[in-house]
This record gives sequence, structure tokens and C-alpha cells, in this order.
Amino acid sequence: AVPPRSQGVTVTSVEVQGLEPAETAQVRAALGLARLQARQREGMSEARLAFLLRRVPDEVRAALEPFGWYAPVVEVHRQPEARGLRVVVAVEPGEPVTVAKVDVRIDGPARDDRFVTRELGKLVTREGKRLVHAEYEADKARIDRKLAERGYFQAKRLVARVEVQRAAKRAEVQWHWTSGPRHALGSVRFAENAFAPGLLAPLVDWRPGEPFHRNRLSRLQQRLAQLDYFAMVEVGPADEAVGDDLQVPIDVLTTPARRTTYTGALSVGSDSGIGLRAGFNRRWINARGHKLLGDAEWSQVRSALSGQYRIPSFRGLPGWITTEASAVDEGQAGVLGFERRTLRLGWRGQREPWTLAADLVAARESPRSRTRIFTNAQRLAYPEFTLQYREVDDPVAPEAGLQWRGVLRFGAIDALLQRRRFVQLTLGAQWLQAFGARDRLLLRADAGTTSLDGTRPFSAFPASLRYFAGGDRSIRGYGYREIGPRFAGEVLGGLHLLTASAEFQHDLDDTWGLAAFVDGGDAVNARRDYDPKLGVGVGLRWRSPVGLVAIDVARGLDREAGGGTRLHLGFGVAF
Repeated sequence: AVPPRSQGVTVTSVEVQGLEPAETAQVRAALGLARLQARQREGMSEARLAFLLRRVPDEVRAALEPFGWYAPVVEVHRQPEARGLRVVVAVEPGEPVTVAKVDVRIDGPARDDRFVTRELGKLVTREGKRLVHAEYEADKARIDRKLAERGYFQAKRLVARVEVQRAAKRAEVQWHWTSGPRHALGSVRFAENAFAPGLLAPLVDWRPGEPFHRNRLSRLQQRLAQLDYFAMVEVGPADEAVGDDLQVPIDVLTTPARRTTYTGALSVGSDSGIGLRAGFNRRWINARGHKLLGDAEWSQVRSALSGQYRIPSFRGLPGWITTEASAVDEGQAGVLGFERRTLRLGWRGQREPWTLAADLVAARESPRSRTRIFTNAQRLAYPEFTLQYREVDDPVAPEAGLQWRGVLRFGAIDALLQRRRFVQLTLGAQWLQAFGARDRLLLRADAGTTSLDGTRPFSAFPASLRYFAGGDRSIRGYGYREIGPRFAGEVLGGLHLLTASAEFQHDLDDTWGLAAFVDGGDAVNARRDYDPKLGVGVGLRWRSPVGLVAIDVARGLDREAGGGTRLHLGFGVAF
């Protein structure tokens, strides 16, 4: 008779306990039993299971050595279950191997390069810390990368060694580089493109013979990309032998973008309501790089039409000379609105992180008001100067950044055969900082002040230049432009503004996050009338495939100023 075949043992799961998440993942990847597929763990023979379990302690030790745990205590437990057997691997990491000595040396000209030596102070592998092999490799790559960025292309790593004394639980780390000479930036060679020779040359901010620094190549690539002429820009050292002068020629390869683009969008926002937008962009009209742009938008509170002609101005501070004509109609129930026709001639230059703009503005504006205090059209003429600073670590998903913006206007307003002069200064700032891996603090402040001559200056001041508060990016818990001086129940806006906001954000995972915030401020005609209106609330943050989506529920605490419970929707990065 043939004896019945054994059913074997089914291992339902393998659990690793006692370690940090990264260590647990490394151990699971090393365990032969854990790597088996579910069907392979069904009906295993006792001999096969015993063999795999005997290997577990050695597999765990090998997996933990890169984390500095060279003598872990490993216990394997078999726990019967209704459907089979659960295997639990309990690990006590024990005493780690620590770094007792770090000997790092750089010989050659880089030894006196403060940017290279400063990098040595950022090394994570330090005396007294647990030896983590990944950190050791990252530190080694950090110095290699910095030497290359600074132009030490002949640098060599002579020694890179870790000596581990297991019994003493100590390690010694030794690195030794020789940098060789530092290379220099050479001439820039632009590949053939659609533009006149020399048009793009002023964007290069070095002269041949200046010390090499890869950041300068990155800045040139960024400036060329911002022109919107090219679908792809590559800036890099030429692949050829370097002469005795050590100058490295720089090649610029470009792929032209589609010459004309058309855009269209449907929007929904708590400030603007439902809206439509369309536009076109003629990226270059001729070999001199001139541009033509058009834009049209409509929403429940605003409609606008604009056309813009740009001429490159790349010498000195790279930028554009711009001529623009626009028509704007803005208004909503209970808030002073306006119809405005504007001609603008200006220049805008940018060199990261700074942006500077200067404009001459001529406009005709008619108020849209249900009160009788505003009935006459106004003509405006004034220069406008803008200075902006913006530095952010990631333009799409920022974790740290600072930006501020100042706008100065001064000029004349003609209405009712009278001319009044004004001066207006507006300032705004934002600061974002991450704390830990999942928490961020966002602070924002806006301030503005206006000086007017005349006996009744306020009634003569155009609505488009007045200050209002309230809305998604002002004081949440109040309607859009709902905070400001009122007359006969209508919000007329003010001559002065001061608002501030503090928001704490916490990520639940890589996609979802929570926020809590407090906003406050006011728009007034006289500074002595300043009476802050407060709004508080909580929100949900979603990193969608097309950008950040913010959903906030806010409570405005001043009911007389229009406060209440409101839902606010925001799209895109608010920094």
C-alpha cells in the first residue's frame, strides 16, 4: 500500500518586528521565505520550511549591516493559524557600530576653494554617529559632485575606505581626493536656430576664461527656457579635448517649440465663480524674436480682453519691452466695480531671483456703482515700478521659499475738470518653511497705502486702484472684495490696506494633507479706522495630477463685515 501524501505546511504571512520602516523593508527583501510568492508558500514540506527558517538569522544580519547593526539578535517564531502558519521574525538590533574616526583630505587647488571645503562641513558621516553605508556613499558622491560642479574635471578619488572592527563596534572612514587644476568657462556656441545671429548671446553672463561653475550653465539654460521659444534646451560642456588654457567650450542645443499655440480653459472658483479663458501665443514673429500674445477671459465677476506685443531686450538685465492694450469689466453685487480701458508701455527684466519692471500707464475708467456718489469717468496717467524677489526650492511642490513684491505708482487723475495727484505703495510677502518631513508653515502679509491731494480725494479715486480685502487669497470666511469702507450698503474699497495670514499644513501621505489657518486685516480710508476682521478655518490639500487643489472651510468672525461660514476653493501652488 502507498502511504498517503502529506499535506505540507502553508505559510500565510511573514512579519518582521522591532525595526524602523526602511530597515524592515531591507530585511524583507533579503528573506528568502518572504520573497516566495503566495502559491509557493502553500503545502511546503517541513524540511523545506526548516531550511528556509535556518537561513533567516544570517539573512537578517547581512541586511542590517548597511544600517550599522552588525550584531542583531534574531528570534523566529512559528504561530499556527486556522489557514496555516504565520512566521514572525523578531529582531533586536543590539549595539550599533559607530564611527570612531573620519579622515577626509582634499589636495590641490580645491583645498582652498571655500565652496568645496564648505561641503565637507555638510557630511553626514561623522565621529560618534552610527555607521550607515547609504550615508557614507551619499557623502562620497556629494564631494565628487561638488568638484565636478566647480570645474575640477581631473579630480581623482585616491582613497575611499571603511574599516569596521566588529568586536569593538567601531569604524574608521578615510577619504582622499586630489583635485587637479580648475577649468575655465569657454566661448558659447549656439546651434543653428530661427533667430538672428547674436540675439541670444547677451543671455550669457560670463566671459571666456572665468572659472568654471555648472550653476552658470544652469542659469543660461533656465533663461533660454523662459523665453518660450524652445521646446527643449540643452547647455553643457563640449565633448572635445581642452587646450592648455583649460577653457571648456559650451554648446547650446535647442529644439524649437510650436510657433503658435492656442489655449482654452474652464475654471471654477469661490472668488470668481464659473469662468472661461482663451488665448493665443505667437512665440516669435520674426528673426528678431518679437512676440504677439492675446488673452480673453470671462467669469461671473470679471471679463477681460488684452493684446500684447513684446520686443526682446536681452542686454544688461534680460527682459522685454512690451506694448499692451486691455479692456476690463469687473463688478459684483454689493461691491464697487469698474470698466477700464488701458494702454501700457513698459519694460520687464529678470535675473533670478529678482524681477524688475517699469511701465507707463494711460487709462480711462468708469465706475460701476449702484450709489450716486460715483458717476463720472476718470482719466489716469502714471508710471508704475515693480520690484520682486522670489526664491523657492521647488516651483511645483515647494517646501521652503521666500518671496516679496513692491509696487510704486504716482501720477494724475482727471475727473470733473479737476486734476488730482496720487502716490501709492503696495507691498506683499510670503514665507514658507517645512518642519520635518510632513509639516509646513506658510506666512503671508500684504500692506498698501495711498496719498491723495484735494478736499474730497476719496470719491475721485478709481475703483481699480482701491484696496479691498476678503476672499480665497486674502481673508477667508468673507466674500471676494467684501471687506472695506461702505456707503449705502455697498463696499467701496479703501486707500489703505493691512492683512496677514498664518497657515499650518500637515501631510497625511504623498497625496493628501490637512491645513489650519487664521487670516486677519482690513481695508480703510484712514489709518485710525483700522479694525481687523478675522477669519479662521481648516482645509484639505490634494496633490492632484494637474497641481495642488485646496479646499477650505472658513468662518468669518465679524458678521457686520460679511463674515460667515464659507467654502473656498483654490487651484495651483499658492506660493
